[in-house]
Amino acid sequence: MITYDFDLALREATALYQQEQIFLLVDENTRRLCLPELQKTLTIPEQHILCLPAGETNKTLASVQHIWDFLIRQGATRQSLLLILGGGVLTDMGGFAASCFKRGIAYVNIPTTLLAAVDAAAGGKTGFDYQGLKNEIGLFSKAAATIVYPAFFETLPIEQLLSGYAEMLKHALISSPLELVQVLAFDWNAATLDWQRLSEILSRSIDIKNYIVEQDPEEHDLRKTLNFGHTVGHAIESYALQNGEPILHGYAVAYGIVAELYLSVTKFGFPQNYFRQVVSFVTEHYGKPVCPCKDYDRLISLMQHDKKNQSVGEINCTLLRNVGNYQLNQHPTREEVLDALDFLFNQ
Repeated sequence: MITYDFDLALREATALYQQEQIFLLVDENTRRLCLPELQKTLTIPEQHILCLPAGETNKTLASVQHIWDFLIRQGATRQSLLLILGGGVLTDMGGFAASCFKRGIAYVNIPTTLLAAVDAAAGGKTGFDYQGLKNEIGLFSKAAATIVYPAFFETLPIEQLLSGYAEMLKHALISSPLELVQVLAFDWNAATLDWQRLSEILSRSIDIKNYIVEQDPEEHDLRKTLNFGHTVGHAIESYALQNGEPILHGYAVAYGIVAELYLSVTKFGFPQNYFRQVVSFVTEHYGKPVCPCKDYDRLISLMQHDKKNQSVGEINCTLLRNVGNYQLNQHPTREEVLDALDFLFNQ
């Protein structure tokens, strides 16, 4: 939920737990920028706080093991609560660690990035990267609560905000033309961002995701719409990570949206006017991805290893006939994917 009373939301989320059974996970950034606000409400002793390095490169099994070691060392029990104060990397890993520890303890997500608020911290997906593949190991496990406090986002650089906004663009595309118009109309070039308007769009975007997740919590059908843009996007993100030049998740998703909209146009006649508007928006705000022209084979291989695939060697993605009109479990040919990549990298 979005709240402007962080104190009240935090007290309600922790009311059923004894103070000595509350543990906190932060990273080096949220410890400095966000922990002081939390400590105004909850006094958490230093030994109950675990600080991990920030960044996607640390979303590993080793980090998950650090969380388990920490909980064991501090005497956590099945009645313990893990508060996770961080972005998507931390909420994904922390949720996974909590859900496995002693067969599962409760956890509360407190997303500190726009991306985490609209994506990782909502919906109950947890996990970590493995062998260079995004979120290869994970499980579905719903947080006891998610507290979205927009004031935290005001500490973020514009690139981090745009990273989250790419997921909001995706939600609009799978929802309705009205949602898309509102998302595309937000003024990112203003001297001062309209935080109230951004929070309103965020609230609606979270509602869209929550509605989908409630209908299909374990991604058997409808929830696959949330994968739009992610088959190509995750491949680009994994490629960059493997090359030691990681890019923000939302930027990869934005590029994936362009490529998968191109496939939607060529395969299902997705309207050209919406296609041009979205491509223009992505180009203006996210720039163009660096062209790995000699590595298309690697990108396709990464798509073939995506966890959404149902058969060996296939590429599985969600495409659109129109805004809000989705086509699940689509399997574009290698040639069709190469054509979409050519458009993405050479537009």
